[in-house]
Amino acid sequence: MIITRNIRKVATFRTRAFTLLESLLVLAITSFLLLAFTGGVQQTFRGVQEKLFFLSFEHLYQDSQKLSNAQQKPLTLKVSDGQVTNGQESLTIPDTVKPSQSYSIEFSSAGGNSSLEKLTFSTKEGSVSYQLYIGSGRYKKTEN
Repeated sequence: MIITRNIRKVATFRTRAFTLLESLLVLAITSFLLLAFTGGVQQTFRGVQEKLFFLSFEHLYQDSQKLSNAQQKPLTLKVSDGQVTNGQESLTIPDTVKPSQSYSIEFSSAGGNSSLEKLTFSTKEGSVSYQLYIGSGRYKKTEN
């Protein structure tokens, strides 16, 4: 008996639904907030992607130096528009990073490079330069 009374109360209780106008308003506000936060997320993602590229480039540079020393033969690290490669490993350059020109760095069989070349990469925030030192295989990184 108690159960049937509760069922009758529930059956007589009318729930109100959103009108079409209210639904469209909520959808518009939600879409606006979602699009507003998406731009910030994409910008952060691009920044992280650029930082990871530069870290990977530095590791590839050092690995190429060690590899030429270990194999006791010269090795060439090439930087072009789309990728950085040493013949055995390659690294894809992100769309937001552009090298100022194509570069070719020669490592001797002792592991040192033979140029004072300055590698420059352009990003949306500025540029990143690597000044190479002769012989040691070391470099100086400058961010502008």
